[in-house]
Amino acid sequence: MSASLPLAGQVAVVTGASGGIGRVIAQELARNGADVGLVARRREALEETAALIAPTGRRAAVAAADITDEEQVAAAFAHLAAELGDASVLVNNAGGARFLAGLEEMRLSGWQKTVDLNLKAPLICARAVLPGMIRRSGGSIVHIGSIVGEAAQHGMAHYGAAKSALGMLNRSLAREWGKHGVRSNMVVPGLVDSGAHDHYADDDNMGRLYTAEIPLGRWGKPDEIAAPVVFLASDAASFITGTALVADGGQIA
Repeated sequence: MSASLPLAGQVAVVTGASGGIGRVIAQELARNGADVGLVARRREALEETAALIAPTGRRAAVAAADITDEEQVAAAFAHLAAELGDASVLVNNAGGARFLAGLEEMRLSGWQKTVDLNLKAPLICARAVLPGMIRRSGGSIVHIGSIVGEAAQHGMAHYGAAKSALGMLNRSLAREWGKHGVRSNMVVPGLVDSGAHDHYADDDNMGRLYTAEIPLGRWGKPDEIAAPVVFLASDAASFITGTALVADGGQIA
């Protein structure tokens, strides 16, 4: 491994690493020198991600867990630390909205599950890596937000509220954990061609509508989200904390 790689000697944990943007982020972290711990519900899909990392020469370890469950997270992260060492990087990538509903009809149980996944889980995971980061005299946490947390969208109040609150959690972690040398930042993607919007694949009108809203005239690519994650995780961003980097092609400009 070349010492010139920006994440040489680092151990990164990525949640939601079983596919989509999370899988690409995990691969990019490995290409830049990090050993990578992979967390998601589906072990088989995590093993597929680990196999994609193998050609980089970096180590990968997997742990299946429900990241909204504190006990499962503690066990999963302990396993990854035993395999790879204490994490110096955490990417809180797992999240999403599993349904659309107006506020007048939304079930509160659905609201709560969305908040748990997009807000509670990142805190659980951050707290799980903190002791190891303190032992390493610092670390970097990168959350994956959403432009829905910046601009309200019909039917997505549950997701938008959770991602907006994640922005405050990000700043609070930066404020409170800076004394430990721990940085916390967020990447805010716009529309990304990651498979998450496959239900629009046969709807030409919907595709054109969303593309028309983006000044750059196209959707983003997963590697265009992974690149700023690597930057924020690395020493190139050593004096950057508590901020959000928007990667949306100018959609909310």
